[in-house]
Amino acid sequence: MIMAGKLHHLMNRLARCRSGNAMMLTAVALPALVGAAGYSVDTAQWYMIQREMQHAADQGAIAGAWTLAYKDSGSTYTGRAAREFANNLGMTTRYAGTVSPTVGRGNFQGGTNNSVTVAASATVTLPFSRLLMTGGTRIAVSSEAAYAAGTVHKACLRTLRKDAAGTFQVGNGATVIANCGVIAISCEPGAINIGDNATIEIATITACNNDAVDLPPGFTGQLVLDSSIGNYVNELFGPEPPATEPPRSVDCKNVKKGTLALQPGVYDGGIKIGCNTTFAPGIYYVKTELDLTHNAVVAGYGVMFVLLDGAVLKMGGSGANDTGGGGTIKSSLNLTPPTYSKLIELGYSDTFARKYENILIIADDTETETDHVVNGNANMHIQGKLHLPKGNIKVNGNAQAADGVCFQITSYTLNVTGGAYLYTLCSQEETQALEAKPGVRLIS
Repeated sequence: MIMAGKLHHLMNRLARCRSGNAMMLTAVALPALVGAAGYSVDTAQWYMIQREMQHAADQGAIAGAWTLAYKDSGSTYTGRAAREFANNLGMTTRYAGTVSPTVGRGNFQGGTNNSVTVAASATVTLPFSRLLMTGGTRIAVSSEAAYAAGTVHKACLRTLRKDAAGTFQVGNGATVIANCGVIAISCEPGAINIGDNATIEIATITACNNDAVDLPPGFTGQLVLDSSIGNYVNELFGPEPPATEPPRSVDCKNVKKGTLALQPGVYDGGIKIGCNTTFAPGIYYVKTELDLTHNAVVAGYGVMFVLLDGAVLKMGGSGANDTGGGGTIKSSLNLTPPTYSKLIELGYSDTFARKYENILIIADDTETETDHVVNGNANMHIQGKLHLPKGNIKVNGNAQAADGVCFQITSYTLNVTGGAYLYTLCSQEETQALEAKPGVRLIS
């Protein structure tokens, strides 16, 4: 009885004791606490692996799209995409082993097979989460990159402004005859806008997409749609004047019934015709303005005008029609560009001559938009290329070229207003090409 009483007393003391409860509770909760902390570490690693896999999928899709943009065919793009995917993996392979992506083609914005898709998944097993979960965690990613292959199109009237409507406009009552073609690289709706009552003879119009063209119902030419032209980047600009070029100026004060003879050089004050004028063969660097609108006979054969610092072009005689007197001088405004052989003869290098042959007027590399005008009832005899990548050209009057010669216009925008007449004839061999660069865009 004594022993039983002592045992009962001991049990009562143990029941009343609280000194070891915290330790016992901690011991019971410790696995859950450690597991929760570990789970948060694993969650961060899952996120990092997902980010790594997504980056790898993006790079794979872009690499595959570039392969197709440069017109590689067959399975080349799949191998390139898979290699680029694998090259961007590190942590993923450590926890999931080798991951093989699925590479395919997609249809972007109504196109057919104009994108590359990359999808991949991996089952990742991490140390802490393995204690609380059966099996690994599946992580999946996908990516898509659209592409446009580089293409070459020919046209003698080209506009280079992007992301704008009305970059090539022909107003009601205006006439444009240019069977050598028209291109506007803007992909915005209404980039090419031709009035229903305009008269046009254009064999081919090339536009970025169907929405970018607003044509009259009677258009009978060919419409070519190519989104890659939106990637075109102009890289042709006028040369800078050499330090050896002499300064020149225009002065008609002492010219009464005769003709002013101008020489190549730098015209800081611009060139504004005020009397009958001839230009000797060579390059004329012009600041401020090149104004060829005076009632006079103007002639220059083998000449190139370089517009500097946003100089303004005004072209088109306003009343000297049929005063050229026949022979070599055929009309009021008579200009032809230097050929390759003429530039070589003038002492320029082979590289320079190949770059600038057949260019009549060109602007330097300026970001300044400049408004140019082709004006009046001009009976022009001009040939060659007008290359004004930041120039907005407005044709206000009769700009017909005499004898149907070939002249070509590349400008920021071109607006042939109502009542104006723009006429040029270039053969397929003469017409300049616009080569659009391939483009790739990550879309998802």
